[in-house]
Amino acid sequence: MPETNQPDSEIQDQIQKLEAVRPILGDEVVNQKIAELKRQINTAGGAYVEGKVETQGGDFVVRDKITIFVAERLWRDFISKMQATDLRPSTAAYLDYLLDRHRYLSFRGMGISDRIPLRLPLLDLYVPLKARQELPEGETWRRELKLAGRELPEAEVQALRLGEPQPVLKILQQHPGVVILGDPGAGKTTFLKYLALRLAAGEGEALGLGERLPILVPLAAFANTLQAGEVRLDDFIAAYFTDIGADLPVGAMLVEALKAGKALILLDGLDEVKDVRLRHTVVERVTDFYAFHRRPGNKFVLTSRVVGYRTVRPTAEGLVECTLVDFEDEEITAFVNLWTVALEKQAQGDTALARLDAERERHDLLEAVQNNAGVRRLAANPLLLTILALMKRQGVTLPERRVQLYDQYISTLLSTWNRARSLSGRAPGRDLDEVQTVRILAPLALWMHEVSPGAGLVKSEDLRRELESLFTERGEADPEAAARQFLLDVREHAALLLERGPEEYGFIHLTFEEYLAAVAIALRGQGEARPIVEVLSRHVGEQAWREVSLLAVGYLGIRQQLPKVAGEVIEALLESQPGPPGEAVVLAGEAVLDAWPGGVRPQDKERVIQALLPTLQSAVVRSELRRRAGLLLGRLGWLPEDLDGFVEVPVGEFLYGENRRRQNISYHYWIAKYPVTNLQYSRFVAENGYKQREYWSQAGWKWLQKDGREQPPYLQNVEFGNLIFPVVTITWFEAEVYCRWLSRQSLSIPLPRGYTVRLPTEAEWERAARGVDGREYPWGKEFDPAFANTGESDTEGSSAVCTYPQGASPAGAWDMSGNVWEWTITKEGESRVVRGGSWSSDRLFARCSYRYRYIPGNFADNRGFRVVVSLADSGS
Repeated sequence: MPETNQPDSEIQDQIQKLEAVRPILGDEVVNQKIAELKRQINTAGGAYVEGKVETQGGDFVVRDKITIFVAERLWRDFISKMQATDLRPSTAAYLDYLLDRHRYLSFRGMGISDRIPLRLPLLDLYVPLKARQELPEGETWRRELKLAGRELPEAEVQALRLGEPQPVLKILQQHPGVVILGDPGAGKTTFLKYLALRLAAGEGEALGLGERLPILVPLAAFANTLQAGEVRLDDFIAAYFTDIGADLPVGAMLVEALKAGKALILLDGLDEVKDVRLRHTVVERVTDFYAFHRRPGNKFVLTSRVVGYRTVRPTAEGLVECTLVDFEDEEITAFVNLWTVALEKQAQGDTALARLDAERERHDLLEAVQNNAGVRRLAANPLLLTILALMKRQGVTLPERRVQLYDQYISTLLSTWNRARSLSGRAPGRDLDEVQTVRILAPLALWMHEVSPGAGLVKSEDLRRELESLFTERGEADPEAAARQFLLDVREHAALLLERGPEEYGFIHLTFEEYLAAVAIALRGQGEARPIVEVLSRHVGEQAWREVSLLAVGYLGIRQQLPKVAGEVIEALLESQPGPPGEAVVLAGEAVLDAWPGGVRPQDKERVIQALLPTLQSAVVRSELRRRAGLLLGRLGWLPEDLDGFVEVPVGEFLYGENRRRQNISYHYWIAKYPVTNLQYSRFVAENGYKQREYWSQAGWKWLQKDGREQPPYLQNVEFGNLIFPVVTITWFEAEVYCRWLSRQSLSIPLPRGYTVRLPTEAEWERAARGVDGREYPWGKEFDPAFANTGESDTEGSSAVCTYPQGASPAGAWDMSGNVWEWTITKEGESRVVRGGSWSSDRLFARCSYRYRYIPGNFADNRGFRVVVSLADSGS
């Protein structure tokens, strides 16, 4: 239809309608549409009545007037081609149905939430999802992909060549068809509802998708229809909405939208089609439908779980696949921010008190996530993060110990499951008791972890046989029927254990399998340590069993309140030390740290510390394990007695630099035995060193005012900030000011007249590192990865400063090769020289003669420093 000029009154009428829905769309969208109306009015008229759209056949009641406007815009350019029916009224009613049906987030099946009347708008809580997109043949990506805490089976990994994460919406904007793969609770269905809602609200342009008619249907319903006979997908869609009570001509809308290239077809839950042969049929029909209708500009989205997808994988031109990734800290924070505001707004209205309570709740919830590794692990899954927030809202204290947290999660999910089974007609009884349910699930989880460690996926027939065995042990009259009913309950009321793929079962998150397996191990002991030690000893050093072992000890000491038995397990592991060198000791240390205080005895903690020390410094223990031993010692409160010590470097000549030229240092000086640690630097921070102007140079103070920091970024980091690890992310200015502050403190050696505390010169540093004979490394000529923490060690970060006695220099200084680069006072142009290499650089950089330069205000997680007591005027 050609453009026409409307009278001002009609323009004002349209603007008034937009103003009425400003609270729904927001200022940006409404202002954009008003500006567009003023530029180009191209609607085809229509008789509007407050709250409804009049038609010849009757009234379609429309509660959200925005849908009237959206319907007008949707059919604006195509309306002249319509013959028999004006679809604008029914389209407005259909869009209103979508807004009403999907406006609020569903909390069914989330346990504790079933007792809380919540109506929280989905759009107010939605956090954009990210996914890895399939790459073209031949492209590869080094990945460590995990879904719901478990690694993908190798067959699935090979089938999916995955790229870097990007917003799912961006992928949809760029392609006509997208298959979204993800684990249960990853947000697949919520994303489809989000798209439908925003398009129904007229926000297609803001989404980057244009004005489209959204059609959201479950593929399981399509499969059920196909079982009764052959049916086209478009005919099914029309019948589907009629069957659910939406008495609207959706079929006619779909036909016209497909012709106009204005359809967005959202097909949810391919994995919900249980029969594999039927799933193949569904995929064939969907693929044909997509291939026929994609060219006019329509878009399609199909969702499925990952497991089992490759057996029915559709292929068509322009159809791409992407796999949802877990929430990172950014998404978790965004969800918590939105959640707390929406919750308090519903409870108290948009008031100052509501905002204050929301901020308090936000702080508490984020703190629980950030300070608890167990909480953070689960919060990566959108569904489990929502349950966590609901638990917190109900007044459940989120414990710091993982064992207690997982126990609360299990209780929540089991109460949902058992309540759902009762409501389905199965009267509550002994078999629905939570304790008895755990008595089935715990040994089942242990069996699953034994047959499929790290993946936790088992075939349904194997699972059925194991259940029969467990019900036989329980004394069930008909174990076969009990197992069959149990699996039926799992399928119909999935909460904790569910079908993760066709004929394949697993827990909703690997964490729950690990926890329940640990429960089974603890229960097997019946109050005695020996049976538990036998199980744990078989798996020492196996990564897939580490968490299970820690949780088993924690369950004994904390949940069962048997600290003596937990301590006996620790003691047995320390005495026998099964597995590779150091593995059992570190496992015992991590278990004590998990359970302390209360879950183990004080003497268990002391035994672990004494066993960790030789493990930390043993050259036969792999480097990463030595690093973990250092982390444990620092967190358990152990400190080296000589942490603040200095070693004397005598007067004399030495061989210096790459060409080993002779150089002489004619004065005594003392160099710190270790790099400055987080504990030592924290003393400076605690005494307000960052606020004391007199400690800072002019250039340093100028940098500080610009940067605004009050301490190094990683000082509180759980690993890099460990008390006995070198302080990192330090600029030269911060190292310089620390030395000035330290010179006014009491030292382990007296400060001679004319001496001060400062950074070493290059010559002072190298003389202390290599001695007088010009050796390549502090320990000698040949490199040995067991003598220093360098890139060859393959560690995940810095290590405790007292880890490598083998690498001590002739002067007695430790860590002068590897671990962290160390600032010196030597200046070169605008830069300052650093020495020693680091955990992230290889042996070349760890040589005593190697030098590098950095800008003084530059910092990184591999850069620290050590101090000297030397002549005040010897710096450069």
